[in-house]
Amino acid sequence: MIVGLAVALAVCLGLFALALRRPQWGVLAIAALMPLHGLLLIYPVTVSFWKEAAVLAVLVACPFAPRAPHGRTVVAPWLIPFVVLAPVGIVSALVVHGAQAFFPLKIAFFYVLLAVIAVIFPFDRRDKDTFVTVLIVTGTISAVYGIWQQLIGPHALADMGYEWNEHIRSAGPLLRSFGTFNQPFPFGLFLMLVIIIGTSAALAEPHRLRSRLFMLAFPVLGLGMVLSVVRASYIGVVVGLVLIGLLLYRRFLGWLLVGAVVGGLVLAVFTAVFGTGALSAFISSSSLEDRGGHWTTNLPLIVTQPLGQGLGTTGSSAAKVAAGWDPVAPLYQPDSNVIKILLELGPVGFVCYTAIVLLMVIPLLRMMPVTEDPLERGLIGGVVAATLAACVAALFSTYLEIFPMDAYFWLFPAIAASTTTAVRDRITGRLRPGRPAVLTTHNTESTTAAIRSRKVASEKASANRASSDRE
Repeated sequence: MIVGLAVALAVCLGLFALALRRPQWGVLAIAALMPLHGLLLIYPVTVSFWKEAAVLAVLVACPFAPRAPHGRTVVAPWLIPFVVLAPVGIVSALVVHGAQAFFPLKIAFFYVLLAVIAVIFPFDRRDKDTFVTVLIVTGTISAVYGIWQQLIGPHALADMGYEWNEHIRSAGPLLRSFGTFNQPFPFGLFLMLVIIIGTSAALAEPHRLRSRLFMLAFPVLGLGMVLSVVRASYIGVVVGLVLIGLLLYRRFLGWLLVGAVVGGLVLAVFTAVFGTGALSAFISSSSLEDRGGHWTTNLPLIVTQPLGQGLGTTGSSAAKVAAGWDPVAPLYQPDSNVIKILLELGPVGFVCYTAIVLLMVIPLLRMMPVTEDPLERGLIGGVVAATLAACVAALFSTYLEIFPMDAYFWLFPAIAASTTTAVRDRITGRLRPGRPAVLTTHNTESTTAAIRSRKVASEKASANRASSDRE
């Protein structure tokens, strides 16, 4: 315990020193460490609450860090409904749990602080580029580790220190990989995000070395996600990739169609060789039927409790504050963030969350046509796709209770919405735009030189118009 506290203190001091120079670096470091948190189950080099302490260390350093340079800002109108949501959640948690309200409040709102840091200190292009690299590298490491878990088997994992039915789980005869996480759910959902963001960034700069390496790693990431047997991630990644094609790269839809045909042929061969029993582990609908049954049972509670029954009364939040498991009145696991929000915060809370998602996505959609840099435009499209994919996955999982999905949910839009003040003014109507930029629907291959040449051409055109006006 003492060693773990010492290591956690050292990590926090290092992040504090890093954030003193640039808080963005502190956020990037935390983003790189979060997917590795599950390794503490077998390598307890630090205490579990290092992640909360790390966020606070970066936050405390912010007032002493250099001010963010002018010309860069973050479009984050979703903070307005969040300001409404947070007091509602705080009051309901205090009323229901009293002094123990800390745990449900932490689970629900703590990692918004990461997004707040990214809003106060906007990410520049280099920061965004580093963020994409961090996601791809950590995702690939976790996916390789997850595939390796299949090779060594569950008994070897138990010998390493993982617990049966807690970390080591199965779907029929198949072990569910969990990579560098503590369970299959965050592993599969994290790889879903990495695939969506990485694909969008790779299509934005197809000739770059990182993009080519990502395409080589794509099968590894996909296999790792499949072996997690998290069906919500399967649906989410399909939604996300289709959205990337619709929003940014129409030609990519053709590749998706080819991939679907090839995947269907592989599935047919798999079924012919191993039989339908092995396939049922991946596509079984029994869990969805079970969830649908208890959703139907609990829906009347939403009507009778329009303000909800209180934040943290279901799911892992309730488990944190419960004194113990009561077989007479067991804790309810809604297995859906939508149902959880409706039960705990009622329609008011659900409206606030809906407004937050809309105000995350709509400004990003407006930013895409006026963002010239291909990487930044690709990241914007990828974050829109990942956010909507997360909403779809949240229909079948308590997404915002799963670390680090909750942190990424708030952080992604704050990073993607970092832009120049000129773009901010155009999308908010502060400046009258001239000729609106047209969103290309083909695979963009723009370079910095191309962007510079377009800027020079635009300046020449403006100069010619000015001279003609003077004449």
